[in-house]
Amino acid sequence: MEKFVMVDGYISMDNKQLFLDINSHKRDLKSRGGWLGVFFAFVGISVLHTFKRIELLKNFFDYFDFGLRILGGITIIVVIIYLIFFRKSNKKLYINEIKKIDVEKQEFETDVSIIFNNKKRLELEFRNLENQLQPFLETIQKRNSRIKIDFIK
Repeated sequence: MEKFVMVDGYISMDNKQLFLDINSHKRDLKSRGGWLGVFFAFVGISVLHTFKRIELLKNFFDYFDFGLRILGGITIIVVIIYLIFFRKSNKKLYINEIKKIDVEKQEFETDVSIIFNNKKRLELEFRNLENQLQPFLETIQKRNSRIKIDFIK
């Protein structure tokens, strides 16, 4: 099994599957939308507070304010649905299901998005100084030659 160093952990692979070993709890909270849930709770409390007012929706600004709160709540629900259904679980990452890899190189880190056949994504970050990206891409392409690798500038 080959092992590659990322910014916040390791990724290893055998002939069929990728295995993630992520060290950071902060990234896990961010990838699950933890802060989004807190913000959604504030928006929900704000909407309920608007309904409790006795002088509900008397002028135009009240309608505008209420509409913005509802729009914010709907946006947060859509993002949470995206995080739940369109993010790839770390448990079964089969190499044969990978359709495309997007590579975006920045100054110190390189962001890699692995897109699977069912349109789910896996986001990885590699440090440029450790030179782990090129061996990772070569190894994964040996195991699945149909993968398209796009370098985004």
